[in-house]
Amino acid sequence: MSISGISLSTLSLIALRNYAENNLALLASTLSYTVESAVIKGDGEIVRAALAEIGERGCLANGRVYDGEGRLLASWHTASRARQSSLDRLIARWFFPQPISMPVTHDGKEVGQIWLIGSVSQVTQYIYKTLAWLAASLLTTATLASLLSRRMHAGVIQALQSITAVTQDVRQRRAFGQRVPAAEIAELHALSHDFNCLLAELDEWQSHMKREHDNLAHQASHDSLTGLPNRIAFEEALTQAFADTAQRQGLALLFIDGDRFKQINDTWGHAAGDAIITATAQRLRAQVRKTDMVARLGGDEFAILLRNITEPKQIASVVQHLMASMENPLILPEGEPIVWSLSIGAAMGKNARSAEGLLAQADAAMYHIKALGGGWYLSPLLQSHPQVDLA
Repeated sequence: MSISGISLSTLSLIALRNYAENNLALLASTLSYTVESAVIKGDGEIVRAALAEIGERGCLANGRVYDGEGRLLASWHTASRARQSSLDRLIARWFFPQPISMPVTHDGKEVGQIWLIGSVSQVTQYIYKTLAWLAASLLTTATLASLLSRRMHAGVIQALQSITAVTQDVRQRRAFGQRVPAAEIAELHALSHDFNCLLAELDEWQSHMKREHDNLAHQASHDSLTGLPNRIAFEEALTQAFADTAQRQGLALLFIDGDRFKQINDTWGHAAGDAIITATAQRLRAQVRKTDMVARLGGDEFAILLRNITEPKQIASVVQHLMASMENPLILPEGEPIVWSLSIGAAMGKNARSAEGLLAQADAAMYHIKALGGGWYLSPLLQSHPQVDLA
């Protein structure tokens, strides 16, 4: 804007100078016709009156008229010339570097000479007004440009800060559900929209990956047929519970094995065996508390981890409910009913030194009672009290 203002001002001054020179030349030509007869007659008063009339209009700073012999006939000069400032004199020298000389002719003969120096009083007033108006315009334009640029700058900074804040939050907390607010600037608004679309895709991708992870984790730790935790998940839960001394004192483990499962598989096929396993899992899960864990270890083997068990009678109560639940016949896929029984070995956590030892005790108790024809048995009473009644 400063360069434009200086350029326009320079061009205006040059144009104004040419106009002033042409105007002074035209004034001299007009004056030569006006004072022609007075110069011939040698009437200096009339000539001076003509000079004064033109000078009082502010067109002349100094004017002289000579007769044909070169003698000064009349002259006039402005009274304000002595009061001019250095700047005014500088402007006057630039606008009128040389006086304008014009002959006074009559019938083609030169009868006199006009010598004029133009006045810059009106020019300087015009220049000052023009410069003041130009300065005010530039100041107004600069102020508006500054306000608009500050507003745009603030909009850019706000939009970038929003994008930065959301980016940091996403990076630190993986919060892909965050969204960048809309920006007032079109380009940044488009950037925010694209960034939000990217976040939406990442959010969907993360949700999909989490579902896949949860599904794989569930498949890795659960039996595909019954939906119960598998051996790996059961042993991890048993190890964690056994590591807590307070929990270990209240743990009890039931090791369960089906009777005649191989015979059922050989007689009615694997579909019947799967139906038996599925129904057994449902009945076992229905007979224990939500805090207890029922797992399928493989084949027709199940395990139940009981918590807050302090006396053998509590185990006996749970086992009796489990066996009672199996008294109702199971319906095979072909619709044929079959009676299915279980052999159960039990062990208490306070009687074992490790999670593996507890599982081994229950396993041994199950095989012991299975060898005796089925039922249930509590370890470590295996050797000393094989016929103890816990009912």
